[in-house]
Amino acid sequence: MCRAMSFEAAKVVVEPASCLHDEAVSLSVDGLEPGQDITLEASMPDSREVVIFSYSHYKADDNGRVDVNTMESLGGSYKGLFPMGPIASLSPMLQKHKHRRFFKEDVKKPNLVTLAAFKGHLNYDELLNGNRREPLSTTSHMRHYMAPGVQQIPVRHGNLRGCLFLPPGDGPFPGVIDLYGSTGGLVEHRSAQLASRGIASFALAYFGYDDLPKTLEEINISYFEEAVEFLLEHEKIVKPNVGVLGLSKGGELGLSLATFIPEVTAAVSINGCISNSMVKLNLHSRAIPGLKYDIEKVELKNGIGDWSEVWNNPMDYPETIIPIEKANANFLFLVSCDDKNWKSEMYADIAVKHLEKAGRQNYQVHKYPEAGHLIEPPFSPFNWAIYHRVLRGNIFVGGTLRPHVEAQAHAWEATLRFFRKHLQNSGVQKGKL
Repeated sequence: MCRAMSFEAAKVVVEPASCLHDEAVSLSVDGLEPGQDITLEASMPDSREVVIFSYSHYKADDNGRVDVNTMESLGGSYKGLFPMGPIASLSPMLQKHKHRRFFKEDVKKPNLVTLAAFKGHLNYDELLNGNRREPLSTTSHMRHYMAPGVQQIPVRHGNLRGCLFLPPGDGPFPGVIDLYGSTGGLVEHRSAQLASRGIASFALAYFGYDDLPKTLEEINISYFEEAVEFLLEHEKIVKPNVGVLGLSKGGELGLSLATFIPEVTAAVSINGCISNSMVKLNLHSRAIPGLKYDIEKVELKNGIGDWSEVWNNPMDYPETIIPIEKANANFLFLVSCDDKNWKSEMYADIAVKHLEKAGRQNYQVHKYPEAGHLIEPPFSPFNWAIYHRVLRGNIFVGGTLRPHVEAQAHAWEATLRFFRKHLQNSGVQKGKL
C-alpha cells in the first residue's frame, strides 16, 4: 500500500517550465522510494516529426529524490554528472534517422520536450517497445527560440532572400548577418536566438532557397553588399557598421565580407576556412578562385565519409587565401579541434599567422578540444555525423558529446560579448519567459 502511494506521488520537475533555448534548467524527480532505480527519458519531435530522445539511469537518494544537477547518471545516453544531460544528449530515436540533423521550420513555435520517469533501469530496446510499462510521472517543458517581442520579418527585397529578426523595443540594435554553410537553404534558429539576446540578425540565404540558384556554382560579393546596405538602412540598426556570424562555408564567407565590405567591422568565424573554398568569389574587378578537394581522398568508415583529409592545403594555393590582414575589422575565431569536416584548427592558425605578420592584433581565438564541426547555440542537438543533402551521403563532423556541449555554451557567450563590444550595443536583453 505504501509503495503504491509512493509511486503515485512521483513527480518529474523542470524549472523553469518554459525558457529560451540557450538557457539551462534544473531537472529532478521527487516522491520516489529511497534508493529506487529510475530511468529518465527526454523526447522532442522536430518539424518533420523525427523524434530525438535520450535516456539516463539514476538512483534516488535517501529522501527519495533524484537531482540531475548534483547526481550522476549510472548509464544510458551518458554517464556521470551532467546537469543538462537529458536535453543536451537528445539524438534521433530510430536507427533510420540516426544521422538526421534536427530541423525546425517555424522558429515562432517552441520545442516541446517531454520528460518521463520509469521504474527501473530500462535499456534502449525496452524504451522503444510499444508495450513498455507506464511511466511513474511525465511533464512537458517548452524551449523557445524567440523571446517575447522579437519580430520575425521575411525578406524578399531586390536580390535578397532571408529573414530579419529584431529584438524587442525601439533600439537601435547592433546588426549582424547570419550565414550557414554548404547545405544551402535558409536557417533561422540562430538569428532568432541572437535577437532574443538583443542583437538584430539577418538570416541570409545565398543558394538553395526560393528563387536563388539551386546549387553553389559561384558567389558574388555584390549580393552581400546589398545585404549590408539593406541592414544599415533599417531604422532600428546601429550605424554605421554591422557584423557577420558564419559557420563552416558561412564562416569563410564572413571573413570575405569583413575583408571586402568596409561596413562589416566584426566577424565571427565558426570553423571556417581561411581560403575561399569550392567555388570562385567574384569581386568587382577580379575573382578569388575556390580551394579544391580531392574526392578520392574521402575515406568511408561504416558507410560514413571522412572528409578531413580531402581538402587541399591553403598554403599551397595562396591565390585562394582571403587577405584578412587588409580588413578594417575585428575577428573572433571559434575553432573545433576534433572537426572531421575539414582542418579548422590549421585554418585558424594560418589566419593568425597572416594577421601577426601584418602587425595586426584585431583578433581572438578560442579552441575547443573534442568539439566537432557543428558549433551551434547552447543545447542544440548534437551530431557526430550528419546526412549532407548536397553531398547526398553521411559524413563525419566530429566531436564528443560533453566537450562539444561545453564548447557550444562558451562559444555562444563569447559571440554575444564580441558583438556587444564591437557593434556598440547599448543594452542587453534578458529574454526571460
